[in-house]
Amino acid sequence: MSRRRREVELEVPVRERRGSDRRASDRRRRRRREEDAGASGLALLAFGFAGGLVLGGAVWAGMLDRSREGLFSRRPVRRFAAVSYLATRPSVDTARLLRDYVRWEPHPLLRRRGRQALAAVEASLAG
Repeated sequence: MSRRRREVELEVPVRERRGSDRRASDRRRRRRREEDAGASGLALLAFGFAGGLVLGGAVWAGMLDRSREGLFSRRPVRRFAAVSYLATRPSVDTARLLRDYVRWEPHPLLRRRGRQALAAVEASLAG
């Protein structure tokens, strides 16, 4: 009888262990799925951020192209974009236009940006 009791006692822990192994493997699988989901979420976030930068750059480039007429606009952002656009296209006419703009601009920050652009245009024309 003592032997039978021992066998019964030994069988119970073995069954429990099998169930706990199954539960542990389920937990490992679930953890792997969660880690994979986290990695793909991070990749999506990175792609979204990079896409936003590219899209923002494209929109800004479009604004610069359209901003040729915006130098004397009422909107400060358009004036800033126009000055930035003109700074990248040095010519004698651009220098004259920027001189007129610097005299006209009421906003000190934009006036300073106009002076910087004028200096860059004049430096590229001189050199």
